[in-house]
Amino acid sequence: MLRIKMLMFSLILLMLAGCGPMYKTEFSYVAPKANMGKVCATQCIQNQSMCEQMCQMKNQTCRLQAHQEAIYQYDNYRREQERLGKGIKRTVSDFEYTGNCNEECHCVAVFNGCYSACGGQVIERQVCVAFCDIGKK
Repeated sequence: MLRIKMLMFSLILLMLAGCGPMYKTEFSYVAPKANMGKVCATQCIQNQSMCEQMCQMKNQTCRLQAHQEAIYQYDNYRREQERLGKGIKRTVSDFEYTGNCNEECHCVAVFNGCYSACGGQVIERQVCVAFCDIGKK
């Protein structure tokens, strides 16, 4: 079983490698020169923090609701299996779906726009994070 998992993992890596290098965006910031711009940029930082907290709370609430729904569905399944005289082979986790509970927050993009509007400079650069040697000769 372990060999099969390792083979599947290797195949997935090879497929990803065939797509070429993978990049992530990194940002660096140059502070605004004016004092009002600096105060404004501080508010951007506070707003970003609130954005991330709200997004995390929204995703956590989604996961809690999904768990409550799974319990409800499991109870229905359990009662039906007992009514039919059948064994219970599933668990609550079999009914739990949280795939849509990991919503992107987009707080960085909002922060960058705010920071720029305050007179700061946002410097964006792409950094290779995987398969960086692919395509190089």
